[in-house]
Amino acid sequence: MDGFYKLCRDSLRVGALQKKGSGMELLVITSMEQLSDYEKEWNFILEETQNTNPFIEFGWVYNWWKHLGEDKNVEILAVRENQHIIAFFPFIYSKTSMIFTYSFIGFGQANYMNVIGYDHSLEFVIEFVIEQIISKRKHVIFNLHGLLKSTASPGKLEVFLRKKKFSYSVHRVITPWINLEKIQMDEYIRKRQKLHRLDKREKRLHQSGTIEVLPAGSEIMDEVFKIYEKRWKKKHDTSSFTKEKDFFRALSKLQNGSVITEIDGLYIDGNMIAFNYGFTCRGKYLGYILAYDNDFESFSPGRILEKEKIQQCSERNIGIFDLSIGYESYKFDWNTDVDYTLKMIFSTNSLIVKTIRRFLSMKERIISRIKLKQSIVLIKRNKIGKIIFVLKNIFKKENSKEAWMEIQSMMKRIGKFLFEWKHYTIYEIARKGTPEVQEHTFNELKLKDALQNPKIAKFHMKEICTKKYRSHRGYYQNDNLKVEDIFWINEKVIRIDELDYLKDFRKSTVVIENWKLDNLVEICSFVKKQSKANKIVVYVRSNSRKERVELEKIGFTVYQHIERKTFFGYSKIAIENAVDSTAL
Repeated sequence: MDGFYKLCRDSLRVGALQKKGSGMELLVITSMEQLSDYEKEWNFILEETQNTNPFIEFGWVYNWWKHLGEDKNVEILAVRENQHIIAFFPFIYSKTSMIFTYSFIGFGQANYMNVIGYDHSLEFVIEFVIEQIISKRKHVIFNLHGLLKSTASPGKLEVFLRKKKFSYSVHRVITPWINLEKIQMDEYIRKRQKLHRLDKREKRLHQSGTIEVLPAGSEIMDEVFKIYEKRWKKKHDTSSFTKEKDFFRALSKLQNGSVITEIDGLYIDGNMIAFNYGFTCRGKYLGYILAYDNDFESFSPGRILEKEKIQQCSERNIGIFDLSIGYESYKFDWNTDVDYTLKMIFSTNSLIVKTIRRFLSMKERIISRIKLKQSIVLIKRNKIGKIIFVLKNIFKKENSKEAWMEIQSMMKRIGKFLFEWKHYTIYEIARKGTPEVQEHTFNELKLKDALQNPKIAKFHMKEICTKKYRSHRGYYQNDNLKVEDIFWINEKVIRIDELDYLKDFRKSTVVIENWKLDNLVEICSFVKKQSKANKIVVYVRSNSRKERVELEKIGFTVYQHIERKTFFGYSKIAIENAVDSTAL
């Protein structure tokens, strides 16, 4: 250890600022044991300043160091004045040749960071600490992330940099939040429930099973990680949430003190389909990770859970609901105010260090501009994410089937874009003309039935949830639940996805999908008893001669022919009504 750190560790006096006299000392904390000795002082400062940033609370920092900081150069600098600790600087540093780079701890895990200190003395302690580092290190770059613009630190730091004529750059990312103290909750929720048809989606989810929002603790972290991994399996993810499981498990046990980890789950029939992992800190809630099971995406479980959490925080008199950094659209559906999170990059004035600082600043500007373009972000996250998933898993036994399914899906999309010709015929039969026979025993498909079937739960839940959201009711033969044997009925619309065809029923009509010729008569008889519709409608590919002949034998007549041609992304649909048909 060099003389500078021996001096600090031994608590000897170092150079003092002229404006502040000669009473300040710099202490260097380089071990968790040392940090524990200062827990009382750390907590006292944050309590006095009424800190609401969970990432600088002692429990969060201690756990970060324990689980993620052991192989890093952690250097927490404490400032002591007149035998009292007045500030902590939670730094890590790296060294390349003669150049030192200082950052806050927690980069990649902590959305916000800051100096732990009193506002009235920040200007002096910032100047004191940075000058002491520079005087001993000479070639230093500071790359400080997570500084909230609404706090005092960024302004005080800028004053110092201008005073010393240091070159610096400031990069910001938007930080939406909700002021729960200034909104009328009923009106606020009512307006936002209409966005993205959230009220409709929530209603359909409640119709599909028993829905509960339940608080949970560390005991469900395995389930939380499972949902997150499934959500991001085919996406390009920059989060470290499931890569650092021990750390986030440890944080989930923070249930006492100023920072508390809160985990909430959205359940359907006892199965978790979404979770919210966040922190409360002195009247502020910060949503850290929100994820949901992709299979249930059509119901918007993440938005439903977010809505429930906002209402819950309001009822608990929490004043601020922090949606955290980022440009995700859902955050701007909920927010009432915005803040900005800053990254400040500055350095000493030697040529090589200034060159590196300019490179870091340029890199940060490029990243910031890319993040502003959501279309680019989505391509990187979704398109590139799927390609990476396929390349990694195509020859792995566990996920090879899914990888090949993605390849087939990609090839179909390419083929559909280049050239596609689809021709369907819609048939109808009047209720009174529907044959009545002794049908098979059919059971209505519930989501819990599908979830309890391993094959369906793994490969077909998304399809089933989409059907449920679109007001389809599924039925299957008794004790024979196979996805290929489920038939679906819909009394609101007829939808043929391959044609992008959608038609609302103007009269009482029911459509049957995924029927089979060997039991279509029984299905029609069953549907006639289940529905009061005046007509039953089915559709079939026009080149399926066998199915068309059998339909006409039963008594179905042609209602409409639909043809769709696609050539290099340009589509044209032609619809021909049968002369003797009646409108649906």
